[in-house]
Amino acid sequence: MAAVRALLLLLLGLVCGTRSEMFSTRSTHSRLLVDTRTSTFRILRANLSDEVDMGLTIPPDTPTSPCSVPGADICLDYEGVAQLSVRSEDHCQVVTWISRGATELKDCVILKGHWYGGGEQFTQPWPIEKHPMEETAYVTADMLQLIGEWYGGVTEAYWISSQGIAVYVPEEVPLFLSLVDTTDDGVADEMCLAARKDAPFDARQSDLLLQYYLCSADDVREVHEATLPKFYARPSSIPDEEMIRDTVWTTWAEYKTEVNDTKVLDLAHQVIDRGYPYSHIEIDDNWETCYGSATFNPDRFADPTALVNELHALGFRVTIWIHPFINDNCEAFTYADENGYFVKSADGVTQLTSWWQGNSAGIIDFTNTEAVDWWTARLRNIQTTTGMDGFKFDAGETNWLPDVFTLNASLETWPNVYTMSYVNMASTFGGITEVRSGRHNQHSNIFFRMLDKNSNFNDNNGVQTLIPTLLHFGILGYPFVLPDMIGGNAYGQQPSEELFVRWTQANALMPAMQFSLLPWRFGSLAEEVSLNASRLHVEFTPRLLQAAVESTTSVAAINRPTWWLCPLEEDCLTADQQYLLGDDVLVAPVVVEGAVEKEVVLPPGDWVANVDGVTYSGPGKVVFTDVTLDKLVYLTRV
Repeated sequence: MAAVRALLLLLLGLVCGTRSEMFSTRSTHSRLLVDTRTSTFRILRANLSDEVDMGLTIPPDTPTSPCSVPGADICLDYEGVAQLSVRSEDHCQVVTWISRGATELKDCVILKGHWYGGGEQFTQPWPIEKHPMEETAYVTADMLQLIGEWYGGVTEAYWISSQGIAVYVPEEVPLFLSLVDTTDDGVADEMCLAARKDAPFDARQSDLLLQYYLCSADDVREVHEATLPKFYARPSSIPDEEMIRDTVWTTWAEYKTEVNDTKVLDLAHQVIDRGYPYSHIEIDDNWETCYGSATFNPDRFADPTALVNELHALGFRVTIWIHPFINDNCEAFTYADENGYFVKSADGVTQLTSWWQGNSAGIIDFTNTEAVDWWTARLRNIQTTTGMDGFKFDAGETNWLPDVFTLNASLETWPNVYTMSYVNMASTFGGITEVRSGRHNQHSNIFFRMLDKNSNFNDNNGVQTLIPTLLHFGILGYPFVLPDMIGGNAYGQQPSEELFVRWTQANALMPAMQFSLLPWRFGSLAEEVSLNASRLHVEFTPRLLQAAVESTTSVAAINRPTWWLCPLEEDCLTADQQYLLGDDVLVAPVVVEGAVEKEVVLPPGDWVANVDGVTYSGPGKVVFTDVTLDKLVYLTRV
């Protein structure tokens, strides 16, 4: 029928002496117009329209003719270059370009309104148009290795807008993404989707494909609720409840690689003596004899089983840091190499990579089931012999793959399938697990950690990116967020007492609290605020758990953006330094150095403020003054 309609339109144009250049299709919520004269798609709804500049790499005046694709409502053949088809599916239109001869296919979505989603970022803007981005291969990456150019580990090809538009790009597309500022005002005006078989997609052999879904609803919340479940699964259950309730303590930021059993036990006793509620201690970098050996260094940990037993007796659970690499100076490297467990080239030769703790290492191929079985057996053995409770899984992003690689999965899913497979492996170790990367892993009932934050007051990966990153993870369908260590990682500089205090307050009602830098090192006020925030977190745990359970059956995250309750209000759409816990608690920390005022955007309803006991009515704004370092502003809906 689609081909018949297109042919009739063409014949009508010929009869009238002109060629038809306008085509349309309708979903359950919108009408999409294809205008070959202006090379645009237009998505039309009541009182709203959005546009996509299409076919940007197709030579102008390329002749078009109708074609036929099963299920398509519109099909146009761009002679000798590419084929375009559009079909309606539920509340979406699916746009598909296919070409055998073109080296690139490219469409650009015009960014009307405000946009959210996509990739974890170093500056983590909210909404994302605040920070234009140069074109990059759209894959999971360690954004700290190429600041401002790469996205982070939790990255999905999914975006939503305040106009009620959602964009989703399937994994089969070799996607290069850019957020383009066409007017030189510092704000992105276009989101360009380009398909090319350049690295890291250069192994793909099928016809060049650019496909994306344009979905629509009345507002940003409605389109999110309708679209996210169409492409992503919900978590199978909630993660470890104790980790949600009580503080996590890790050795990394405080001790870096200078870690041993004495320091771990001392940390445990200090946490107990100072009255913190605690879940577990994570032993981080440099516990192994060499990187990848999976064997405790006896010079640092003389008796790991006795250490774990002693920590258990104190009420702590214990986890250790795991990474996917084996340095080539480790005995384990030879065994893994001989058995084919590393990522290899097409001719079966292990390919070496480098990482932050090794210039020459193999990286385990988690798309290889035999490699996964061996790797997980090593970790299970650690648990059996020492009593270890779980693991922190670091890395997992695709940028750590060697330049030449093959994976045991469909070519069309390389390289992001590596991240997905790594996280799937990690999730088998239970709800105490933490990872820092994710790609189509929303079903996992584990914690997804923000990539390492810097100890500063600004959006240079500092405290002002904490809340935007929290909201970003939730929008991508990852509700179980483990914020990075309170106060940051102290790379290059230690946080001030003020920064440590404000960071602690901002983290207080997020899904989990993780300390490493010792609060009592920063003064009596920092210690008092940290202890009070930890206890406040415990007090609000019933609400956290209720929201966590809700996130397994709906797209509502534990912590939600303000616009969740007011999706048509401009101030709600741009509120980037406050967050909701469920629907009834609004958290508004101070995150500006030296500030003692906080402007809060109120959603509709009546809200009681904790700092003064006054009931405020929304929608609107209220400014709280005298928000000294001992105060965190939050409001509860009545």
